[in-house]
Amino acid sequence: PSATPVPSQYPGTLKVLEDKHVQNNSTEFDKADSLRAVVFQNWLEKKRIFLLELRRIEKKKAENLKNNIEKEEAVKKAEAIASFEAWKKKKRREAKKLSEKKKVEELKKKKAAEQNEERTEAAQKAFEKWKERKAEYLREQSRKEKQSERIRKKKEEELVAEKKRDSMSAVEKWNEKKAEYMKQKKVEKILERRKQEIQQAKKEEKNKKALEEYERWLEKKEKTEQLEKKQKKLQAVHADEAPSPWSPP
Repeated sequence: PSATPVPSQYPGTLKVLEDKHVQNNSTEFDKADSLRAVVFQNWLEKKRIFLLELRRIEKKKAENLKNNIEKEEAVKKAEAIASFEAWKKKKRREAKKLSEKKKVEELKKKKAAEQNEERTEAAQKAFEKWKERKAEYLREQSRKEKQSERIRKKKEEELVAEKKRDSMSAVEKWNEKKAEYMKQKKVEKILERRKQEIQQAKKEEKNKKALEEYERWLEKKEKTEQLEKKQKKLQAVHADEAPSPWSPP
């Protein structure tokens, strides 16, 4: 080989292919150089096509990714809207249920109050009837006692008249006996009156105690009913306590 370097006919362009005169008069070395130039140009063209195809694929991928992201965002947005609408519907249903429950509770309270008022009125009427019967019984007892007293007095008068008719001679003695008898009867009347007063006082005290016992029973019954209503109300509130609302995304 020569020490002097031979310049290549391939400068990295299409110069060799375009210069036909140089190509026809070239050496074997030039032919090989030209072949390399053709191969290189083919490679450049394939590379250019490959890069274009690669850019097209990358662009398509980017467009697909963008479309997928937009679709996912649209789906997420639609799901969020659907979830929010479902949450609103659920809240409306819960509010409706709560309103209906409050109406039922109010109706129960109103019914209980009406029943309590009816029971109180019935108890009051029963007590009034009892007082009327008691007063009628006392009046009848007083009438019977007065009638008995009149009969007794009449019998005494008849007895006195009979004694007067039987023995006019024993008037003084009879008068003494009568005075003693009347004195005794007076004492008996006083004792009887005191006895009746004591019995009447006992009856009044018994009636008073019965009335107080009835009032205590009625008050205890009302307190028991109120306590039961409060307990039922507390149990209903704890049992129907609504869970915490779900927050939408």
